[in-house]
Amino acid sequence: MLTWLRELDEVLRGHKADPKLLIKGTSHIQIEPLVFGSISLGVLYGICMGLYAVTTRTPPSFVQLIASALKVPALFFLTLVVTFPSLYVFSALFGVRLGPRDTLRLIMVPITVNLAVLASLGTITGFFTLSTTSYPFMKLLNFFFFAVSGVIGLKILLSMLSRLEEAQTPRAVAVIEPVASPNEKPGEAVSTPLTPQPTSSERTMAQRTFQVWVVIYALVGAQMGWILRPFIGSPNLEFEWFRNREANIFVDIVRTLGELLNLR
Repeated sequence: MLTWLRELDEVLRGHKADPKLLIKGTSHIQIEPLVFGSISLGVLYGICMGLYAVTTRTPPSFVQLIASALKVPALFFLTLVVTFPSLYVFSALFGVRLGPRDTLRLIMVPITVNLAVLASLGTITGFFTLSTTSYPFMKLLNFFFFAVSGVIGLKILLSMLSRLEEAQTPRAVAVIEPVASPNEKPGEAVSTPLTPQPTSSERTMAQRTFQVWVVIYALVGAQMGWILRPFIGSPNLEFEWFRNREANIFVDIVRTLGELLNLR
């Protein structure tokens, strides 16, 4: 347990994104502790979400609490499974020389940060759960928390990729060679660059390419959450592990906002 807590602390403090470590790749990032830590943090926030079904139903729906605790970590790891192939291909296009395992190490850092931010907001979710019975409000509150933590996690990913690219980019190296020119004095030398750095346009294109993947990841994650619903559990509906497929999460957000503002 101490191992994953130590790894989590290093992730949150940015030690895993140290360019001096990234120049050697991602071997300093341990997958197993981060996976265990991510699952634990997801379960913790899931319990906070499922608490609503315990406090608003008679009798309390503890099975919804258990379902929410399982679904939150499942949401992130199922999204990773769906998007990992594109992540690997995009990272190859990005010019980052990483294998599949190294790519997995890299993506585990923002996922862990995402779930750590969510878990830290769990007490706020619990507070509002105990102080309101408004189901639309709780849905929008949790969506907002997921969105905030997601943005932070994806920014961490882009930052690490940028640092990794800079760390692994061969810098221009100059060597001293004698010049056999009649205009030069004997023994005089000039510097000759061996490996030029990528141009700024190449860097910009690589960053934009990966930003496209970030958008794909966010959309898949949002829809995955819609597929796995309910996470909170409507007090007017019987418990179900999964709801029927209909509309999408964006339509539901607009509809929920209307219900909250009494527009419907």
